[in-house]
Amino acid sequence: MDKLHAGIDEYLSGDLHKAVTLLTEHIDENGYDIAAAYYHIGLCYSDLNQMTPACQNFAKAAEIAPDKSMYLYKLGLSYFRLMALDKAAAALKKTIDLNPDHQRSRFLLGQVYFQQGLMNEAEATFSDVLAKSPDFADAFYHRALARYQLSKDNEALNDLHKSIEINPDYNEALLEAAKINFENSNFEQAALDCKKIYEKGYRNFSFIKYYLTILLKACKKDEFENLKAEASILFPNNMDIENIQ
Repeated sequence: MDKLHAGIDEYLSGDLHKAVTLLTEHIDENGYDIAAAYYHIGLCYSDLNQMTPACQNFAKAAEIAPDKSMYLYKLGLSYFRLMALDKAAAALKKTIDLNPDHQRSRFLLGQVYFQQGLMNEAEATFSDVLAKSPDFADAFYHRALARYQLSKDNEALNDLHKSIEINPDYNEALLEAAKINFENSNFEQAALDCKKIYEKGYRNFSFIKYYLTILLKACKKDEFENLKAEASILFPNNMDIENIQ
């Protein structure tokens, strides 16, 4: 077996350091398909959470084989993980130019725009994703986040409800809906959103504290007292819980 295939096999089996060694030797020996060797070295470093060398190797793979959309996508993803947002956006746009149906790139580009504070671009990009993938719960959720930042609260809530319809266990979407309802003084609905999360067994301290605050605002005395009693057992002698009156 040549070193390229041997290195790929080691990568697939999980021996990442040995994979890097074999693939590097393959490159040094001027083997065939050098781009694939750089790409798989990039995958190894990505799995090792060493994003700088991952980017370097994905960039070399994309330079040698600029028609490979997956190489560019992985480069964009690695730049995103490094929060090198301009470089991530450039790589992802090239990916989409090569492969307009590459939904993962389009979705990630929307996230890049969001992190850059470009909410209109983020909203439009997530809308493009949903036009082709109407059952993409994460795209609805992230478009809701962008719309919330654009003060489009009703549209954001509609998107959150759609994401929950697709994935009833989407606690992040339920919590975001509760947050928007709370800020708009829709305390009754915010309490219902939190109740759905609570009934799924979610017992995070910050969430319990927030849920208690919402129940208080919604004037749900019995539910408030019951939850506070349980919270006192879960988090004994916690003054943050005790002080909610």
